[in-house]
Formats: sequence, structure tokens, C-alpha cells
Amino acid sequence: MVAVIVAFAIISCGKDKFQSVPQLKLKSRNTDVVPINGTLVLSIEYTDKEGDVSDSVFIVRQRLNLKGPVQLAASPYNIPDFPKTDQGEFEISLAYQLGLVFGLPPIRVPGSNPIRNEIDTLRLKIVAKDNEGNKSDTLIVDNVYVTR
Repeated sequence: MVAVIVAFAIISCGKDKFQSVPQLKLKSRNTDVVPINGTLVLSIEYTDKEGDVSDSVFIVRQRLNLKGPVQLAASPYNIPDFPKTDQGEFEISLAYQLGLVFGLPPIRVPGSNPIRNEIDTLRLKIVAKDNEGNKSDTLIVDNVYVTR
């Protein structure tokens, strides 16, 4: 299950420095390799002139493996309401089953005995939408390895 947790790091900056279109930046992630039944946690910084980045986040999962590349449709997630602030941070938790591998059939390693699956190499594309309908730039998180 995907949980979007909003945590605020309110920093006093002039609103005129920011654009009306939200800007996203990856601050950190908890791991590069997600084990079976693990969770990927992304900490994302945002800026927005109006401070209304509280509508939704869209995440596109793209598998880059040579034998089974695929791009899934964007998954929308609601952002909880929070006080307006032109700069802050939110956290996205992607659980193994629903947030990372759902809809991606495993790729078998040919000739493996016992049968093994390849590790999935994912690219995540993240877009936030504010209350005015402005969509952010696309934040790309590359090299997410998911054990299968």
C-alpha cells in the first residue's frame, strides 16, 4: 500500500523566489535495493509559489530490464491537506506488493534450478499536482532494484 505522509520543513523564504508550477527534488531514499516484502521510502522536497501542493501525486513505474521492459499507467495518490507553505517536504512509502511489483510479472532466469527471477530495475516518474491544477516537473528516480 502506498502511503503519502506530509512532513513540513517550513523554511522562511520569499514566495517570489518560487514558481506557480510545483518543483520537486529527491532529498533521500532509504535504499537502492528493495528486498521481497520491503518498502521503498522516498523523501521529496517541493517548492510552490502559492503553497498549495496538496492535491495529488502521480507515480509511473517503468521496468527497464532488457527481457521485459514495460511502463505501467500512472497511479494517482491523494496528498493529505496541510497548511499552505511555499516550501516543504513529503514522504512517499511504496510497499513491495502494491507499490512496486503489482502488474509486473517476474522475469525467470533461464536455466536456473531451482527457478529464480531476475531483479527488476525500475525507474519511477513522480509528478505532483497542486490545488490550482498546476503539475510539477517530473521527478525521475532511477536505479531502484527490486528483488523478485
